[in-house]
Parts: sequence; C-alpha cells; structure tokens
Amino acid sequence: MNNVKSLAATGLVIASILAGVAYAAYPDRPIRLILPFVPGGSSDLVARVVAAKAQVILGQPIIIDNRAGGGGIVATVTVAKAAPDGYTLLFAQTSHAANPYLVTTPLQYDTVKDFSSIALLADHPGVVVANPSKPYKTFPEFLTYSKANPGKVVYASAGIGTWPHLTMALLAQQSGLKMVHVPYKGAAPSRVDLLAGRVDLKVEAFTSTAAFIKDGTLRAIAVTGKERIADIPDVPTIAESGFPGFDSSIWMGVLGPAGLQNDVITKLQQAFVQASKDPAVVKELSAQGIYARGLPGKDLTALIQSEMAKWSVVIKTAGIVAE
Repeated sequence: MNNVKSLAATGLVIASILAGVAYAAYPDRPIRLILPFVPGGSSDLVARVVAAKAQVILGQPIIIDNRAGGGGIVATVTVAKAAPDGYTLLFAQTSHAANPYLVTTPLQYDTVKDFSSIALLADHPGVVVANPSKPYKTFPEFLTYSKANPGKVVYASAGIGTWPHLTMALLAQQSGLKMVHVPYKGAAPSRVDLLAGRVDLKVEAFTSTAAFIKDGTLRAIAVTGKERIADIPDVPTIAESGFPGFDSSIWMGVLGPAGLQNDVITKLQQAFVQASKDPAVVKELSAQGIYARGLPGKDLTALIQSEMAKWSVVIKTAGIVAE
C-alpha cells in the first residue's frame, strides 16, 4: 500500500514538473491571432499594432490571420475548436457578443463557455455622420427634425446586423425615432451614397470618417461611445445629449479556446496588457481615435456578458436577423 502511495506521489511530482517545463517553454513557436475581418479598418490596425509589441514580450512571432466570413462566425468556430495550447487565438470584437442573437441556426460554440478570456485591448467609439446638405447641424437638431418627419430620415449601414446597424437600432429604441434603414454590402459603398446625399446619415468608426469630417464633406453630429473624441472635442456623445448610459463602441479583445492552462493564460494576458499600455502603442491608437485599454481577461469576460445582455434586447425588439 505504501508503495502505491509512493508511486502516486511520484507521479504527481513528475506531472507538476512537466507542467512547469511546458509553461516555461511556452511559447516555443509562432502564435496565430485569427482576425474575423479582411485587412484594413480599425480592428486590423489594433491587432497588428498590439501584436507587434506583444510578440517582442513573448519572444515568438504573432501571425495575424485574417479570416472573414459569416459576420465573424467562421473565425470564431476555428478558435473554439482549436487545441487549447495557446497557439491559436481569436481577436474578438463587438460582433462576438451579438452573433448568438442574430443567426437563426444554433452556433457551433458557446460564446462564453467555449473560450478563455485573455485581455481587453482597446475600444473605438463611432460617430454619427450626416451629409452636410441635410437640415440639421447638431444632434439635438437631428432629433427634432426626425421626430417632426417620421420615416423620412434614411440611414445607411454596412449590412444587416453589423455594429453600425445595431447602434442605430439602439438609438431608435431609446429615442422613439422612426427611421428607414438601408443596408449595404460593406462600409465603403454605404459611405459613397452618404457622400452623394442619397442617404441622410450613418454610424461609422471614427478612423474611417476622420478625413471626411476634417474636410467638411461629412458632418459629425454625435459620438456613440462614453467619451468624446479628442480630435473632434466639440462633438458631444449621445449619452450627454439626452440619453444617459448610451454606449456603443467597437471593443476589441483576445480570446483563446476553452481549456487553456492558467499559466499560459497568465503569460498571454501579461503580454497583451503590457503591449496595449505601451506608450508608443497608446499614442498610435489615440491618433486614430482608438482608446487603448490593456485590461485583464476578467474585464473582457464581464464586458462580453454585459454586451450580450444589451444586444439581445436590441436585436429581439427590432426583429433583426442577419443575412
């Protein structure tokens, strides 16, 4: 009996040593960070800027793998089913919390249970931009006009169920406005029609519209996030314009598959948090109107859960179904 106990104890010691060796060696090869979007845009920018710094800290390359499709679901399934070894990660974004309520068929993963939260990197507020020919120069003027002309205001989005669409649906529900939604296949074509005056306004990431706002071809009337944007300090948030608590931003974080060892999560979390808080990274992102956060995995988990609660109500109330 004593021999059995001795062998068992020896086995535990060996297992502990091996686990320690595995952690000490991690990472010993490149890490893939799968991004559910095509190259370009604010998410791609954040992924590449932060990963460039995190890979120096980790001592291994972080390869950005752009896998668009299914509103982010294709990439998300890939990571959910990946080996939990820390070498396949997901760059998650706002759509991660909305997708469970947008699709009509069950997802091949559980949005919370099938992932390990690593770090919340940044968030990017949007702006409500209008064609300058429209009869409103401020957000209060827009509200007054819209209420006086129900069904006359036409807003564009990058597609049904996209973040800009959901943000405008949230605004419509909180304000009681009746507007017409015109979905496009992407942000670029919707912006073309906004510039031409064929639609009245839209929500878009500040990075994508900054140049148009600066040259006056688009007018920013409100910021969708909690804070004003430094480059357009006179443009108020929706929250401070009569809708306390209104907050819709493109948040960005890193997830791994469920089952990652705590030591691996800790190592990744330290690297991504440190990278996000690096002064050069903060400065580069800030120049694009993006707020670096650098918060641990528990904050990302809490955000995902609160976002799921918010978007589930918005989507159900508006009857939104992704195409």
